[in-house]
Formats: sequence, structure tokens, C-alpha cells
Amino acid sequence: MLDELDRRILHLLQEDGRMSYSEVARILGVPESTVRARVKRLVERGIIRKFAALINPFKAGYSIVAVIAVDVEPSKVREVAEKLAKLEEVDVLGITTGAHDIFMQVTLRSLEELENFLLDKLGKIDGIKSTETSILTSVKKWGYARVF
Repeated sequence: MLDELDRRILHLLQEDGRMSYSEVARILGVPESTVRARVKRLVERGIIRKFAALINPFKAGYSIVAVIAVDVEPSKVREVAEKLAKLEEVDVLGITTGAHDIFMQVTLRSLEELENFLLDKLGKIDGIKSTETSILTSVKKWGYARVF
């Protein structure tokens, strides 16, 4: 369970992951050793999965961000999800409820790469019955998991 200090530390690090522990401590009015210990505990518990830069793919040479709904044979949903999760193009993937079995977000450089991904990679995974692809024409918010 997260307490208020954990939430405040996470909020600051989500806003600026390069913020030093001493700066976090100064803002929150706690000792740096407290921040260091809290972050270490959050990492050990898997609450902080990793420290990373959030990239704007459109400014980094990618022109396609797509959301792909995948329909799978019921007995193979987990197996297919595990295979899809290993593909480098896949940014986010989850087994879902509702009209489709799996949703994923992919980032690619071009329509040609999207076509190759759909035909050469997804098309070769046993158990996939169909896909439905939507290309994002613009992104209004890039985010991350909020915990508060």
C-alpha cells in the first residue's frame, strides 16, 4: 500500500524523472535518506518498474502509432499475448474484456512497416483470427500510470 509520502515522491518523479533525491527531499521537507529509502522500496516492490525517458515518437522519426485489436481462438489468448508482448514494435499490450481479446499499441516508421508488421509478424502467429487496426492521426496526451 502506498502512503501519502510515497504518492508525492512518485508524482515528482513522474513529472521529472531526472530530479535528484535531494531536490525531491527539499520540496517535500523530508531528509534525502528518506527519499532514497522510499524509492529503493518502491523499486523492490515493483511499483516503480523502471526509470525511462518518455519519447515523442513523431519527433523521433516514427510516423505511425497504431492501436490494434486482436481476436484470438479462446484457448490461445494467453499464448498469443505472450508472443505479441515479445515483439519490439509493441509498446503496450493487454488482454481485454469486451468485443476483442487483446489490445496493443505499436509504433512504426511508415505504412510499409505497419503492413509488414501485420502480414509478416501477426499473420504468422497461430491462434490469431482477426485484427482491427486504428492509426492515431494525432496524440493529445502522452502519459503513464497514475497512482494518486
